[in-house]
Amino acid sequence: MTFIILIFAHLIGDFPLQGEFLSKTKGKNLYLLSVHAGIWTGCIATAGYLLGFAIDGMDLAWLFFVHAAVDYLKAKPVGIFKKLNPLGKGLMIDQLLHFGQILLFIYSN
Repeated sequence: MTFIILIFAHLIGDFPLQGEFLSKTKGKNLYLLSVHAGIWTGCIATAGYLLGFAIDGMDLAWLFFVHAAVDYLKAKPVGIFKKLNPLGKGLMIDQLLHFGQILLFIYSN
C-alpha cells in the first residue's frame, strides 16, 4: 500500500500540480524547473512523512536533484530523450525513472 500511496503523490505532483505553464517552460528556465521539482519533492516527502518515514535532508536533496535532472533531460530534450517522442517512449522512460526513485525512497527508509 505504501508504494501505491507514493505513486498517487507522484501523479499529483508530476501532473496536475505542474500545470501547463510549468510543463511548457521548465525546459527553458531553471528556476521554473526547480519549482516543479520542489513541488514534486514536497508531495513525495509529505506522503512519506505521513506514512511514518523519517525524512531527512539527504532524502529531500536526492529526490529533488534526480527529479530535476530527469525532467531537464526530457524537457530540453537531451541525451536519449532527443530521439524519443516526449509523449510516447520519452514519457514512459521519465515515469519509470520517477517510479524507481520512489522505490529507492521506500527501501532507504
